[in-house]
Amino acid sequence: MYLNADIVCDNLPADLKANMSGPKDITLSLKRPELYVGGNAPFESHRLYLVDADRIPARAPVGRGCVIVSIGDSLRLERYRERCSVIVVSRDADFYRTFNVLQSIFDAYDEWENDLHRTVEEGGDIEQLLTRSEAVFGNPLYAIDDSFRILGISDMARQLDARPDIRPNDGGSLRLGAFDQFLELHDLSMDEREPLVLTLLDQTTLNYNLFEADSYRGCLTVHYTQRNYRQSDKPLVAFLGSILLLATRQLADRAPEGLGSLRQALQGLVEERPLDAIERDIVDASNNGRRFVCMRMKLSNQLEQLPLGFVRNAVENAFARSIVFEYHRNSVVAVIDVDTLGDGDYCSAIARGIEPFTRSMEMKAGFSNVYDDLVATRSMFQQADRALDIGMLFEPGESLYSFADFELRSMVMAAVGETRLELLFPEGLKRLVEHDRDAPTSYVETLRAYLNNNASIAKTANELFVHRSTLIERLARIKRELDIDLDDPDERLMIHLLLKAMQTRDELRIVRERHNERPRK
Repeated sequence: MYLNADIVCDNLPADLKANMSGPKDITLSLKRPELYVGGNAPFESHRLYLVDADRIPARAPVGRGCVIVSIGDSLRLERYRERCSVIVVSRDADFYRTFNVLQSIFDAYDEWENDLHRTVEEGGDIEQLLTRSEAVFGNPLYAIDDSFRILGISDMARQLDARPDIRPNDGGSLRLGAFDQFLELHDLSMDEREPLVLTLLDQTTLNYNLFEADSYRGCLTVHYTQRNYRQSDKPLVAFLGSILLLATRQLADRAPEGLGSLRQALQGLVEERPLDAIERDIVDASNNGRRFVCMRMKLSNQLEQLPLGFVRNAVENAFARSIVFEYHRNSVVAVIDVDTLGDGDYCSAIARGIEPFTRSMEMKAGFSNVYDDLVATRSMFQQADRALDIGMLFEPGESLYSFADFELRSMVMAAVGETRLELLFPEGLKRLVEHDRDAPTSYVETLRAYLNNNASIAKTANELFVHRSTLIERLARIKRELDIDLDDPDERLMIHLLLKAMQTRDELRIVRERHNERPRK
């Protein structure tokens, strides 16, 4: 295996008192050590030479990327320090022992490389690859896929008891607590192609993203709980990452193809894709008298590059027996088994379950009414989607919206559609609106209260804080202007619906005005 100057210097015993200077080539291109033959022989490119300081020539040619290990220092080395890496060890160091030490460093890395390739050839066990690499990095390692699901962890990582919040959860994903901290401290760096050092939960990690062509496949992480980070770890973690890609590709090639799943079937229903016979049977067999709600969760704009697979896995861990799948590029849809939420208020249980997502990932969610037939998942998804859209309009500061809370607004807005509201007004309603522009008493508000109270004079007078006789006289004037028979249920429904639409429009205008008045950050 080829190494570089940093790796060689970092692995020299402390008693050699090594000191490195000069320009460095960080790529893994350095060949095994040689004894310098002396004279004016050139120092060839990408070769490691051991030489006694007294035998350094004055002006020998220096190839690109070569490394000189010198027993003792010399003024002649100054010329070479300008052209290549120079590692000076103690003047008292034994020449042949030092050469054997250099050989043993290469031997150790050759053995590591051979073991990694052998593991891949024998089946590509990810955890075995990571555990074997602990000797190189001196720290625990773990690897995740593009959904933040754990691909494997090394033996040392399994014993991390000091920081349990960074260990994988029972579902095989990183814990939300750790990811919450990650989001607070760092921008997502999934497009980074070079090894990246981060501070996570007050500890250092070295992270290397795995890419297949231009597609993100996961991340390899070294967690520094034992020895400190070294610059030489960067090319080594990139090399290990390339081996992991070989192993994951091999595992994927051997994975059996299933005939279908409940997740695929429910996703097909939501996306209005015709189900095949197997999927229909899967859906029918999964009802079992259970009750469900459908929920859509949407990422904030600034977190749209977050892998939805991680959110999907985390939601399934938060809600037992839930089925979760990705929807478009910024959402996941969850079908939640209500009967697993306990005997209390299921709405409160859902709010508690998604609180980590709304807090750390700034997600918003809408959920449907309860249903007991999974075939209806498409209709329930539409409820969840409608609750989310309307809820974000009227209560932008909230994070969770129930369709039951916005069902009437949804029906009113659907009834009116895109038509300008005033075009739907009958002439009598137009006269009431015109009256209210200059009058101190609102005929529209009086009529709305009267209809909301099911035409009860007593309840309406109480709500408006007016005397009964005053209200009766006012209603008489309103009915004359309206010129509509309010005793006719169809006429009354039409007017009531238009009044609700006016109220909904006014509420939305107020919300938008308040939002525009909010100070910009």
